[in-house]
Amino acid sequence: MRLILRSYGSVLQRAEIKVDILLGPPLRCVAPSQWFLVTQGGAAHLRDPVFFTMSVPQLNNMNNAKLIDILQKLSPKELAKLSLFIGSKFFNRNKKVKKLFKILKHKLINNQTITLSKNEISHQVDPKHIYDERRFNNLLSKLLHLVYDFLAYQYYAERSDWQQQAILEDLFERDAGRHVKGITHKWQLLQERQPFRDASHHLATATLQGALDRHELNSNNRRYHEHLQLQNDHLDVYYLIEKLRMACDMTSRNTVIQATYLCHFLEDIKVWVENHPGYLQHPAIKIYWLSLRMLEQQEEEDYHALKLALQEGHQVFPTYEIKTIYQYALNYSIKKINSGQSHFYREIFSLYQSMLAQELLLVSGQLSQWSFKNIITTAIRLKEYQWTKDFIEAFQLRLAPEEQFNAVTYNLGALYYAQGDYRNALRHLQNVEFTDTSYHLGAKIIQLKSYYELEEEEAFFSLIEAFRKYLRRNKEISAYRKAANAHFIQLAKELFVLKIKVKMRGKDALKYWRKLQKAMDETSPIANKDWLQGILSGFRKEVL
Repeated sequence: MRLILRSYGSVLQRAEIKVDILLGPPLRCVAPSQWFLVTQGGAAHLRDPVFFTMSVPQLNNMNNAKLIDILQKLSPKELAKLSLFIGSKFFNRNKKVKKLFKILKHKLINNQTITLSKNEISHQVDPKHIYDERRFNNLLSKLLHLVYDFLAYQYYAERSDWQQQAILEDLFERDAGRHVKGITHKWQLLQERQPFRDASHHLATATLQGALDRHELNSNNRRYHEHLQLQNDHLDVYYLIEKLRMACDMTSRNTVIQATYLCHFLEDIKVWVENHPGYLQHPAIKIYWLSLRMLEQQEEEDYHALKLALQEGHQVFPTYEIKTIYQYALNYSIKKINSGQSHFYREIFSLYQSMLAQELLLVSGQLSQWSFKNIITTAIRLKEYQWTKDFIEAFQLRLAPEEQFNAVTYNLGALYYAQGDYRNALRHLQNVEFTDTSYHLGAKIIQLKSYYELEEEEAFFSLIEAFRKYLRRNKEISAYRKAANAHFIQLAKELFVLKIKVKMRGKDALKYWRKLQKAMDETSPIANKDWLQGILSGFRKEVL
């Protein structure tokens, strides 16, 4: 921000704008080559009586800094390791960087919000010097890049194959062949102990065989050995896995987002695999091959074969990769449901159970509120009520703290409604202001349906009007969702009127029923259309 000050003589008399200036070290004035000292009294000593403009540096809250963002994502154990990393003279010789990290770490370890400004933290790090925005930003940048270096080091330290490869490359450059045999032997043992047999495993094995082949050549050993062939074979497997993986990803995205990705050489690869079925003995190739067939041909046989192969998936792929393949299976099942094959709800439920057992749905130990809701919705649809109740109790603490109230309250209301316990459903959802519009809309629909079932006419029509006002005033809801919910409200209202007519044995009930059926057929989109159609169909015998 810019502060306009008026000066008379050697001491500042008044300011054109009232502003709270943070106490702390002196600030640099950008008026002509002058230093400006801010004191508790707000006085400024100037050489000449002049009008001048002073730029007050943006004393940003440190929570907005990228450095704070990445530090907050580290666990206490990682922060302790980072402290050793920054404290090592091999990695860092800047004492101010070390002191800055110590200040920030103390607050992070004690779960304190970092509300101090850059000015205040700079003063704690270096109380002898005037605050300088550029200099302090450089200090922040140095610490941020040290954190990046630490993350890279930690990543490298967990990948033994990379380490052995780097050692061998260096040994070859130094012509230190006598050390190679021991390193390659160690690398072979490490490869055998690797938990996964994915593409990266085969690439590492190909690289290892290449190093062994190079060692044989450097030893002037010209006889036949298997390393070159093994290098070639593992590289082929790596290539096939990666091309099939990308083909699956492209096919999926082309369907979901109408993209136009093209996987080159895919038809040649298909012919190759079909003519050399032995490659399907590799679990990774088999799983991606079945995934691609399912995505392209949409055959139920391929889906079930993939689902069976996925039982061994956790031994083949890391979490992020196996999770993606499960998502292909979920999307396939959802598409089947949308085409009218409702028995696939059981398949979705089974897939969710497998993913929960392998903790594939957890991110940093937490379950997304939307995964939580989708799982419960599926289980309720299958009338797995006890399982749903147990699931809510077991996983509610796995939700992010700020999401727990909305997610648990809404889904318990949905469970009680599905069980026909409309009073309990209303008790959970009444007088609750959901912060998320999806929950709010869903809760209103459950409440309306509960009032309908309980025949609470006054509460039903009162909520209809409140719901309409909410849709009209809320700016966050998309036009499509507003239309779908508005249509639901109107049709639900007319269903209640039909219910009254049938109960009173009104003569025009049949005419009204036909009018409603016509409206149901011609209106789109409609939220919760299955429920509306079910209620309307239930009146058929009574009005005919």
